[in-house]
Amino acid sequence: MSNVDTPVVIIGAGPAGLTAARVLTELDIEYMLLSREKVPGENKACAGFVPSDALRDFDIGSFPGAHPVTTVRMKFPRQDMKTVEFEAKIGVNVSRADLGMTMLKLVAAGSGEIRLQTEVGRVSVKQSGCEMTLHKQGQSENLTSEIVIDASGVNPVSLKTVRLRERLPDHLMGYTAQYQMRRPSSMGSLKGMNDFYYGSDFSASGYAWVFPRGHDIAVGTGGLLRSFKDKKKPMFDYLDHLVSHDDSAKVTLENAEVVKRESALVPLAGVVQPSFTDRLMLAGDAAGHCCPITGEGIHYSMIAGKKAAQTAAKAVKKRNYSVGVLSKYEKDWIKAIGSNLKWGLWLQQRMIGSGFGGFGASLLGSDKSRKLIAEMLVGARSVRATLLAAAPTYMVKKLLH
Repeated sequence: MSNVDTPVVIIGAGPAGLTAARVLTELDIEYMLLSREKVPGENKACAGFVPSDALRDFDIGSFPGAHPVTTVRMKFPRQDMKTVEFEAKIGVNVSRADLGMTMLKLVAAGSGEIRLQTEVGRVSVKQSGCEMTLHKQGQSENLTSEIVIDASGVNPVSLKTVRLRERLPDHLMGYTAQYQMRRPSSMGSLKGMNDFYYGSDFSASGYAWVFPRGHDIAVGTGGLLRSFKDKKKPMFDYLDHLVSHDDSAKVTLENAEVVKRESALVPLAGVVQPSFTDRLMLAGDAAGHCCPITGEGIHYSMIAGKKAAQTAAKAVKKRNYSVGVLSKYEKDWIKAIGSNLKWGLWLQQRMIGSGFGGFGASLLGSDKSRKLIAEMLVGARSVRATLLAAAPTYMVKKLLH
């Protein structure tokens, strides 16, 4: 395709899309970033925890609305709440709108154009180039590019028309429900403390969470979509039980009121391939870049966005947008995050198989192992490293092979 409107189009202004834009700007590659939201992330249902490694790796300093986290508490079936305190900040809790605006400001002016409140309709990828239809305020227009980075979420807009892979099945798709709550008084000693709740009282096949940030608190539950369908129990019933029956949660949520109800699909499928084809790469939730055992996807998406942008830059410079060039993207992200995705899925399947009871109890048998599990939950330790350090000797032998 000659005389394209822009060499690279990025669809979606989540962590993957905004990171891709930032990297392309640094590499002086022309692009256009499209987002249907006015404020990036404002409608994303997310617990909002950003690991310290993500802040460091992508040079994100302190920013408005970020609340440091220093403590993790975990509650497993038939066990008391376990507390793990860290000597330093392990991450921050933040609203996705605050994170989105912070990352947007980090995209320096230069080679790119950012269009907010712009929805992408049909995406067509041909041998000659890419075409898409844009919709904004009742107006439509066509846009052409050489390559597309689709970071539009768990059901990527490009896959509606491009045959790359099938939609993730229900047993590999997660579903979350969340209350955004607000309490009139400050958190006091509970500030900086993220809570994880496991067991059938709190989720059909995953866990529930209570993540405070100032007067606001994200209270959610999640698990495999298939499990929630099989249970036929409304997801918000699990949250209502947590809010009204758990003693620890009641203290944290004292006098708090629900200000917003939200839900979202989440990919919990491990390594999903393929993530690219001629002229097209998927990144972030669109490519399944979310840890199946923790549900953490912000750092993973940033890494994928960076890898996609680097690959796109090479393709533009070579004027070669074929699978032969774009295959490096998939190799790079698998090398960077594939192990966590693979072992996260392995652990998820065994935790669900044991009802989060026996298997979880075996991993939480000592202060040392509880610290290891907490480090995994906040992204400070890989899933495989956690298993090797915390699992019984016989299980380590299995893992190594």
